[in-house]
Amino acid sequence: MSTSFSSLKLRWLIEDAAGPLELLATEGDQLGRALRIDPAMGQGYFDLLQLPYGSSFFKGVQRFLPAASGHLVPVGEFEIDYGQPSFMVQTVRGSRICHREFLPEQRLIYEEGRDLFCHMEKRHVIPMGDGSHDSEMVSLCLHRSSLEALLGEAEATALLEALGIRELPSYAVRSMPKAFAGLLHGAMARPLKGSVRKLFLQAKALEYLSAISEHLQLGMRQDSRGISLRPQVQALHDYLLDLAGKVPALEALAQKFGLPARRLNEAFALEYGESIYSFIAGYRLDQARSALAESDIPMKVLSDRLGYSHVNHFINAFRRRFGEPPGRFRSSAKPQKVP
Repeated sequence: MSTSFSSLKLRWLIEDAAGPLELLATEGDQLGRALRIDPAMGQGYFDLLQLPYGSSFFKGVQRFLPAASGHLVPVGEFEIDYGQPSFMVQTVRGSRICHREFLPEQRLIYEEGRDLFCHMEKRHVIPMGDGSHDSEMVSLCLHRSSLEALLGEAEATALLEALGIRELPSYAVRSMPKAFAGLLHGAMARPLKGSVRKLFLQAKALEYLSAISEHLQLGMRQDSRGISLRPQVQALHDYLLDLAGKVPALEALAQKFGLPARRLNEAFALEYGESIYSFIAGYRLDQARSALAESDIPMKVLSDRLGYSHVNHFINAFRRRFGEPPGRFRSSAKPQKVP
């Protein structure tokens, strides 16, 4: 079983690095280094620790200055060859992070309570931090073979299927209980060194995998007749992502998907970490934020598409979620061009 990444390249913004810095990661290696973000925007650092059995922890911290507020600030460029199919989860505290992924080309946003899950063999990504707030990102990565050795092949496959990342390469942002991310952030925060630190991180990785596996596999619990509710809830999830305009009432959704309203909402929350309406409201506002930054769509048109009865309701919801009105965000985001 391989116990190290084939290679890891960190480009851009790396302090004192003339050109790309290539790091050949070996088992047990630890690397910490400052990131030189645009001095007008802030500063940051990362900490990478390789563990046995093809696993690793990564922590990235960004501290932004007031000038960065409302901007997406690039914090690095990563090219990674894992050597074999690998599973990764990325969590963040304090702010949200936008990823520009190149393998394949797509953009993803994750934040507290909505974690990023990946299944890939190679990766090329430019992460950008929301400069409105400082952030701390922690990720756990395991080779697929290690995941199967720990959970069993059938359970590992079921985990990837439940997350929607069974295919290679694939990425998904999923709502998860914040306590799960807390396991990873807490593990990296402990002031341990040497073999004790590695042993502690391995234990936390196992605790995290156990927690998320139980949540996903038991989250879609059975009804009183022993029938799985997963098909209805996953169908509802897909339906909500494709739905434009006003969201139907809970009773109408319950009738459409063949479950009592309360049971449908409970099953959805167990699977996705939040209620139906909390999920769709957050998802739509995230999509609106991207649309405001990347297009000139009128505010009223965007509000109608999101199902708000009045544009002022959209403005108030956007302000509550992101700390500023959409007009101000659009004005500050427009000059920032994604490379």
